[in-house]
Amino acid sequence: MRITLLLLLFVYACYALPAKDSKRGLANADSAFSADIKKANTSTSLVSWQYNWGSSASDTLAKSGIQFIPMQWGTSGIDNFSTKVKSQGAQIILGFNEPDLASQSNIDAASAAALWKKYIDPLAASGVRLGAPAVTSGPGGQVWLAAFLAACSGCTIDFIPFHWYGTGIDNFSNYVSSMHARFPNYPLWVTEFASTSSDTTEVANFMNSAIQHLDSLDWIERYSWFAYNRQQDGSFWNLLDENGSLNNMGKTYVNGA
Repeated sequence: MRITLLLLLFVYACYALPAKDSKRGLANADSAFSADIKKANTSTSLVSWQYNWGSSASDTLAKSGIQFIPMQWGTSGIDNFSTKVKSQGAQIILGFNEPDLASQSNIDAASAAALWKKYIDPLAASGVRLGAPAVTSGPGGQVWLAAFLAACSGCTIDFIPFHWYGTGIDNFSNYVSSMHARFPNYPLWVTEFASTSSDTTEVANFMNSAIQHLDSLDWIERYSWFAYNRQQDGSFWNLLDENGSLNNMGKTYVNGA
């Protein structure tokens, strides 16, 4: 009887805990406070994955219990990327960060395709899912991505990440739809998105509406709000306060509360 009672209590506890949201992730923007990740892996957390724009995780991030996804940010170190991915046992990777932007990885589409074929694509043979380079929502983003896919014909691309910044939920949802319309054969990840408004209420309302919208779309595979970091001067999008505790937006995003 005692064993049966304990088993029933265990089953009840499992059902009582909220299910992780397979879509919802964290963009860890502050390496100085990597221990803050612990606040995102509580019994009430919906977060299921994370990345930090790097090819490897700090010890704290790696042991956080939240899936870490490595990224090949630019061209530096690309010859060692495959080794790092395999040593971590990673099953998913993210490609170049904003190659369409001069201030970011800044790689032309043809060069990116050549690098992909040589260094990234072979990972597919090991069962690793490959996320395309993540472009911006600027005028050249979709153009760059289309050129990359044309130059990388025959490459393995399992999903397409992209970024969006701006104001207004309609503007956001329209852009998300435009990505799906232009690249309909790929699942999409929104790996950076945020409202650029300086009104905290507007930013919070935007985030709430945006995550509900993304959760409703079956072709949106994952997303991560920008960003999981502490309050900085003039920032309104952070999910943590200056002491590293979840602020109201952070509680909503991480715990659904």
